[in-house]
Amino acid sequence: MPRYLDLLPALATGKEEVFRLALEGKARPVMLINIAILGTLFGLSNLIGIIGQAGSEALTGRMLLLLFLLLILYGIFTMFAVLFGLTLIYWAAAKAFGGPGGLVLVLELVGLATLPFWLFAPLLNYAIRFRPENGAVMSILLVPLLLSFVWSSVLIKKSMVAGQGLSEGKATLAVACMWIFSVSAIYVFSP
Repeated sequence: MPRYLDLLPALATGKEEVFRLALEGKARPVMLINIAILGTLFGLSNLIGIIGQAGSEALTGRMLLLLFLLLILYGIFTMFAVLFGLTLIYWAAAKAFGGPGGLVLVLELVGLATLPFWLFAPLLNYAIRFRPENGAVMSILLVPLLLSFVWSSVLIKKSMVAGQGLSEGKATLAVACMWIFSVSAIYVFSP
């Protein structure tokens, strides 16, 4: 198996060889590294938001280190839970459009397609939870959020084509259904 850093360009572009790792049962280490990085970035977005609200003077010394570690662990567990939920939605969409499914296979395919979420999840978390007062900050966040959303859709579609054997058209419809369901679920459960 190639080294993780050697796989990054293929992970970022969604090359078929990356998704073939899941089909061969070799994707788990890469998936776990992706989830750990995603969770760490998610935790850092919480830390930045908390420091922005509380001020850096309130969080100094050991308290900052403890908060940093807790938020990183919280981020990793949260992102694993979110990706497991996305896995269930992906599995249902893949099965509905004729793919073989396979929950472990789908989890690995989702884990391989997480690079866009490294940007999307922390930025969306920061924008929703900490609601920056400055309208310019929100405007600046909007562009990378939209670009990472499109990027994630493209990678998930490629993972469905390579890992589930769906045609381009069926994979596009499955991804659209996934996003519609996900956004609807978020809307229902959000306060």
